[in-house]
Amino acid sequence: MKRKRSRILALLLTAVLAMSMLAGCKSNSGKTEGVGTTDVATTNEGTSDNGTTAVPEQTNIQQDIDWERIGWHADPADLEWKEDTSPIKLSYYVNFSWFGLNWDDDTARRVTEKTGVDLELTKPVSDDGQKLNMMIAGNQLPDIMTIDRNDPALQKMIDAGLIWALDDLIDQYAPKMRDVLQKEILQNYRSADGKTYRFTTWVQGEAWQKAAREFDQIVGTNQPVVSVRKDYYEEIGSPEIKTKEDLIAALEKMHANHPDKIAFYPADNAVSAATLERSAAMGNLGVQFGMSNDMADQGGKILWQARSAEFQNTIAFLHELQTKGLLNQDPFIDSKDVNNAKITRGDVISYTWVISDGEKVPEDNPDTQYIVVGPLDTYKQSRTGAGWLATVISKNCTDPARAIRFLEYMCSVEGHQDVSWGIQGEDYSGDVVKGPQWNLVDGKPTMLPAYVVDKNADWSGVAAKNGLGEYWIACNELLWNLPWWDNSNEKMAAYNEVYGPKVEFVPELDFKAPDPASDEGIILQKAHELLQLYVVSMVFSDDWKAEYDKFIAEVDALGMGKVEAFYDTQYQEKLQSMK
Repeated sequence: MKRKRSRILALLLTAVLAMSMLAGCKSNSGKTEGVGTTDVATTNEGTSDNGTTAVPEQTNIQQDIDWERIGWHADPADLEWKEDTSPIKLSYYVNFSWFGLNWDDDTARRVTEKTGVDLELTKPVSDDGQKLNMMIAGNQLPDIMTIDRNDPALQKMIDAGLIWALDDLIDQYAPKMRDVLQKEILQNYRSADGKTYRFTTWVQGEAWQKAAREFDQIVGTNQPVVSVRKDYYEEIGSPEIKTKEDLIAALEKMHANHPDKIAFYPADNAVSAATLERSAAMGNLGVQFGMSNDMADQGGKILWQARSAEFQNTIAFLHELQTKGLLNQDPFIDSKDVNNAKITRGDVISYTWVISDGEKVPEDNPDTQYIVVGPLDTYKQSRTGAGWLATVISKNCTDPARAIRFLEYMCSVEGHQDVSWGIQGEDYSGDVVKGPQWNLVDGKPTMLPAYVVDKNADWSGVAAKNGLGEYWIACNELLWNLPWWDNSNEKMAAYNEVYGPKVEFVPELDFKAPDPASDEGIILQKAHELLQLYVVSMVFSDDWKAEYDKFIAEVDALGMGKVEAFYDTQYQEKLQSMK
């Protein structure tokens, strides 16, 4: 979980690096109200001249946001959470020992003052699942809790009838919540009974995708790329590289000029045992040939990626490289640290990694650097956008109506203003608590550059003081990250233009892995052990296809079809539930 959280913060940090370019920008709105004191100006609902129902006015901030460009929409007026803001204490459990806040900061006070909800926050001492399992066994669950969406404990609670279906609570107590929810929340995460029990957060749904493409955020610095040494590339005339044939031809020419170098190097452990024991997609190398997931749709059903044409094309590419003397065995055995050291020293001519690691300066020639080439015509990255956490309401909840209405507030635009953005205003005071932290720029909420500097200098320290951006109880990733997004970074805009169209979102490929102790789990583990052995033998044999056929025969003898059926059943059910 720490790695996942760090990844999210790293993406945010990448986005804010360009924010200093906005230092001279001023808000078009000219407003400086703090979001904690923004009032909702409403009119009585009535009938307009054309006979349709009149839409109540929204807050000024919501009127001024360019919703069409952002890809979201303003909150409906008079959401149900506003009907009762009397004081109430709800117990809240977050299942991560590293969670740093305690609902005693400025953000928590702002939320409690507005909604009346005071959270009694608890967390485990260690991340071994023991505390949560004990609460489940003793039916001592708190009112609300947030856990990893893939935690097996979630299904235990659903099967035992210990948590409320969100659909039921929404329909009974907060029907307008459907208007502020991402549509994927109640559509993509249904259980076998057709109901949704978990509020999944950090989902990159259709609205997020639209806005991310608008603001050049689909592709970040972790996007897989092919890089080559600029000096060697220019020596051969900087030829266009669009196909694997183009790449091989260029490598042959560069290697002829520099035979002491490694011509091609799949970095980031793409072909190491550490990667192959988890996935047949071969990491950043595999994306160059259209692979992203261990299990993939092949002809309308789910089969192991190792059966795919994309996998075979990748093996054929590596095999051709080694027959031409352009690939050695180093990347199959080197650690990631060794990967990095060889590239930094300038020992390799070309390698696969990601944008942030694709433009290194080789130590043997500090006047040049590695540059990104491609993408190949076979390049494709598939993402599920499936989110990270799940928030649930237990059947022990003292007041389910207030709990679901609290989630309604937290997932609304207003909730995100209060919990993630902070206080609106034009000039940062220098105080991370008093702010202001953000303002409108060209119709988009935008963090103030001076605040960004302070936040970036001490991310966790600032969070501990003001609480902003930490209470992801009902996080909509679009609204959460929107103020940090800026598309004035021309370099990243160019990467998004080239690589963005090659990124697809397939939430139906979000699968639950088999229990490691089950027949399917044991077969899958053995298949990955075979994969580690056979990738090397396929690449360095005289006949890669003959080795591949032997590999598939052994995989079938293991019973891989049973594993594929396990995944395909989930796939077909998900396709039906998402209609």
